[in-house]
Amino acid sequence: MKLQDKIEKLLKETDATFGISIRHLQSGEEVRIRADESFQMASVFKVPILLALFEQVHEGRIDLTTRIALTEEERVPGSGILQELDPGLPVTVKDLATLMTIVSDNMAADVLLGMLGKDAVRDTARRLGAGSISIAHSCWELLSLAVGMEPLPYSEESWKQLTERLEMDVDEAPGQENPVMRKDRENNLCTPDDMTAILTNLAEGAFISPGLSESVLDILYRQQLNDRIPARLPAGTKVAHKTGTIASAVNDAGIIDLPGGKGPLIISIFSAGNPTTDSGEAIIARIAETAYQHFTK
Repeated sequence: MKLQDKIEKLLKETDATFGISIRHLQSGEEVRIRADESFQMASVFKVPILLALFEQVHEGRIDLTTRIALTEEERVPGSGILQELDPGLPVTVKDLATLMTIVSDNMAADVLLGMLGKDAVRDTARRLGAGSISIAHSCWELLSLAVGMEPLPYSEESWKQLTERLEMDVDEAPGQENPVMRKDRENNLCTPDDMTAILTNLAEGAFISPGLSESVLDILYRQQLNDRIPARLPAGTKVAHKTGTIASAVNDAGIIDLPGGKGPLIISIFSAGNPTTDSGEAIIARIAETAYQHFTK
């Protein structure tokens, strides 16, 4: 049975909408399900930020060793640890890139996005094959919209209001789409195929140079949020990936290193309409497991 058929059968177990792009580089076999439809990236948009950063490092415009003293006004709630630390902490640019990726630190992401600019991040991704990607919001802006707030500049009051609303959970009312999930307005959108194109460049060492590709992959391999693509894979399987969650979107995109010289397996999974985060994670884990077994058995 083709992998496409196996995945389509698995998706019949959920009412959520999944967009899937899987590519086995060695055999060329692909799975494409809603692969050219746009989905909310959530924190998967931190992958293009990481790539744009390393591109500017390569061009000599940014130094990874530069230390930045973080301010209270740069705090962003949600995932990450920097928001919990005292203002004034001097961290390197590379520290920010690492935290943004391996623990999905929102504050780190927004500091880097402010350095790079949304247009630069989008343009880097498009040069890598993500022709339809859109990056309209920072993490602060995205979280604000998700809880029904206008993305106001940081203040003690806006911080308090945003964190309180986030603690009540980001949900979608019955019959009412959360603003961050809409595709008819500016948003952080990407197709599964576009994300697979980005990751293929990394897996093939084609992001500027093999050495630079390896530097980016080294950070992605250290991902600590592993309840999705890696969750049901054999212990010790190397996976370079980035998760994303907001409203009913539960996402993960990455590269699985298959054993036995069978090469990289690219998997990009976006979704919408998940009743719970756990249910979305479970489906993603089973998709990855099914794909892994297809190419290793």
